[in-house]
Amino acid sequence: MDNVKKSSLIPSINLAIFLVAAAAISYEILGASVLVNLLGASIYYFSLTIGIFLAALGVGAWLSSKIEKNLVEKLIFIEIILAFLGGSLAVLIYGSYIAVFELLRKLTFYNVTGFIMGLAGAQLIFSFLAFFLIFIVGVLIGFELPLFSRISAQNTALKNALSKVFFWDYAGSLIASVLLPIVFFVFLGLIKTSFLMGVVNVIAAFMLILILRSEKERIRPILFYGLVFVLFINILGFFISNRLELFFEKKQYGDREILYHYNSPYQRFSFVQAEDGKISLYINGQRQFESGEWEILYHETLVHPAMNLAKNRQNVLVLGGGDGLALREILKYNDVLQVTLVDIDPAIVETTSELDFMRNLNERAFDDPRVKVIIDDAFKFLEQQKRRQNSNVYDLIFIDFPDPTDDSLARLYSKEFYLMLKTVVAPGTLVTIQSSGYMEPIQKTIILTLESVGFKTLAFQPPYFSFLDQDFGFTLASLGDLSIQEIQNASLKVPTVILKNYPLSQLFAASQSPNIPPFSQSNIKVNSIFRPSLIQFQITTFAEHYLESQPKEKILSQIKLPEEEIIRQFQKTISS
Repeated sequence: MDNVKKSSLIPSINLAIFLVAAAAISYEILGASVLVNLLGASIYYFSLTIGIFLAALGVGAWLSSKIEKNLVEKLIFIEIILAFLGGSLAVLIYGSYIAVFELLRKLTFYNVTGFIMGLAGAQLIFSFLAFFLIFIVGVLIGFELPLFSRISAQNTALKNALSKVFFWDYAGSLIASVLLPIVFFVFLGLIKTSFLMGVVNVIAAFMLILILRSEKERIRPILFYGLVFVLFINILGFFISNRLELFFEKKQYGDREILYHYNSPYQRFSFVQAEDGKISLYINGQRQFESGEWEILYHETLVHPAMNLAKNRQNVLVLGGGDGLALREILKYNDVLQVTLVDIDPAIVETTSELDFMRNLNERAFDDPRVKVIIDDAFKFLEQQKRRQNSNVYDLIFIDFPDPTDDSLARLYSKEFYLMLKTVVAPGTLVTIQSSGYMEPIQKTIILTLESVGFKTLAFQPPYFSFLDQDFGFTLASLGDLSIQEIQNASLKVPTVILKNYPLSQLFAASQSPNIPPFSQSNIKVNSIFRPSLIQFQITTFAEHYLESQPKEKILSQIKLPEEEIIRQFQKTISS
């Protein structure tokens, strides 16, 4: 081939390199994002995915040295497999998750220990399947750059070939990594983006066909038909991705009815209705509430202790709580003049203020003229308050964030966040913080972090919780004194459903003094942005998601024991 013909191939080679690099980085980010979407703990799963992916790239690069002839054809074959596996990566990981779910649901256990071992086994199986898929995709991608380098070197000097291969590879990676979070994930979602990247691999393969044709070589029919097949699969997947997503959502929540499902730029949330009519909200797969006793117990315990201990209730701040359920309880007090609710996601606020079933649950709280909604990140909101010379000071503050299962949430439980919180509190201001499980590591970390910046704290919990229901923990904080005597003398001043049967002092029964002793004998450390100690507790397991997403009755039916015996064995297992 003369030099003119060779130089004419360079644009096709460069474009193919650009496209496969864009798809490659996308598959890496997609794999990690799906795992984070299912299980949280973004640093943990992104780190594992990157490590496994890089190792797989090395394996693929080493195996590419075994290919000696027909480089372009072999690369087209690799692109076909990659377009199929990579394009379907999100579906395959979600599918593995649901398949393990379904397998676990069909098993019967004869004691609680067996059930817990079954949950652990399910976690192991799913982790193996997910990371195996990521590894295989990484190995296939590992073939690409060495083969492209060798093909490019056949058409130009080696020095120029390598520099151009790496340039277009890095350029494709850069463009894709920038566009994924700000365009593709926002407007298309994970599954649709995955199939779109599969199409990108197919287009790269067609660029390679142009190289073959310029060399007057014909592509083998099986490769051409393979390309057409995977192109069809990815286009079909792209257009039915919404149905696939809803199918996976429904299976994940025990085949319960999906009342509403939405992917916002900030989170994926679903409202699910059980056979008994109870409605649950799941954000990124984690249950936020279940209507009925579960939800009422949580929000009454969150709101009423501080509301009844406060000397003033005129100006209230709620950080988070976009479902409006905490607002419902706060607005029961007639002396509340204004409630400012700050939530980062306009979609969740619009949904819970407009959907009829949510308006019934939150008793149309957003329609109350005393409510002021600010759409903003709570961290930025407090930062802006700090910058103002005459920042607003609130009588009561309720912090109703989800558990810190990823890094963006962990910063809302940090030392820096609580330092900014001090700018909007007075010595008499009471702050109540949702703190995950009672006196578990997350709440202990929250308490230690609050006390490190000058807050005094008291841990409290609901008067009871049922087997397989979430253990709630809350933290009361103030810059002033928190008197146990005041708590013992306090009584509810508004109608409640559950707390009316219990004295407020019972909620604080486990707190023997205003100061929780330091946790010097454990791994509890202050959580800060620069030293995020909460990361170690972010790893949510398959077991936790299974327990949260499956109806209680179905789980109890899997264990062939009376419920009283299940509770006894479960409590014995937990205590040991």
